[in-house]
Amino acid sequence: MSHKYLNMTSDDTQVETVRKRTYNILELEHHGIAKLINLILMLLIAFTLFIVFIETIPEINTHYTKWFAWFEVVSIALFTVEYFARVWSAAEINTKQPWLSRWQYIRSPLALIDLLAIVPFYLGLFIQIDTRYLRAVRLLRVLKLTRYSRSLSTLLQVLKNELPGIISALSILLMLIVLASSAMYLVERGVQPDDFGSIPQAMWWATITLTTVGYGDVVPITLMGKALGIFITILGVGIAALPAGIIASGFTSEMQRRRDEFRAKVVTSLSDDGKLSHDEIRAIEHLRIQLGLNLKESKSLIRLAGTGHHSAGFSFCPHCGESLSSHSPDL
Repeated sequence: MSHKYLNMTSDDTQVETVRKRTYNILELEHHGIAKLINLILMLLIAFTLFIVFIETIPEINTHYTKWFAWFEVVSIALFTVEYFARVWSAAEINTKQPWLSRWQYIRSPLALIDLLAIVPFYLGLFIQIDTRYLRAVRLLRVLKLTRYSRSLSTLLQVLKNELPGIISALSILLMLIVLASSAMYLVERGVQPDDFGSIPQAMWWATITLTTVGYGDVVPITLMGKALGIFITILGVGIAALPAGIIASGFTSEMQRRRDEFRAKVVTSLSDDGKLSHDEIRAIEHLRIQLGLNLKESKSLIRLAGTGHHSAGFSFCPHCGESLSSHSPDL
């Protein structure tokens, strides 16, 4: 009985080790096999989108239908394995409550995107779905690229953080479109009933004018209409730039927050003995990858954190974590 118990314990330990390694490869690491897997998945997504595009060409679709079908099966199989591997390894987030960790991960935006990339294929096996709609849904796989690109994931986080401000700016733009189209309807409806005969018709001109696109297919011809058009165009230059300014400001704030979080982690790790252990270095490196900071930037932040401990009589090497004398000429 005791030998059986020991074997079960050993198997459980091996499973946990594999699960932890899987989690590190898929979520934390960005080198070696993890980098290779990310590259393969990114190329697979790109090739999937390319095939979706060329499938719409009747001549190509007719000659290579079977090849396209096999590629879809292979890509879906890989995406399915990736999805379930991420769900399974998500237990590492909180090993004391593994199923809760998995459920929280399944509800996360990135996991929902992964699920959306594979579900239509399996639904198509049981439900008759128009292939044209399936092609359109497959284009949503481009959203998976946000998982493999730190810049895109950072941008998504910025959009999430600044969503109230962006909604406010878009609400102002929408109100101006309604007011501009109503004013142009009153001024131009008599001379251009086809283009400004109703407020909904005038909304086309107001939208492209306020967003500074200005196609030129619909233009006011009365003196009052032209004067109103000039005012609306100038107003649109400032209003249309509001969302871009909010996103740019939010991106800067988010990157600064990540730098502060990274530096705080280093300072906390140094607070005990003034040097970084091997485990602390690995934890800091994982945090760097999660925050999307490059190596050069992270080394600079580590040096700054180490300088803060200089007055305490110790410092450390940002590369190996070994403690250095406060009088070291390298510092």
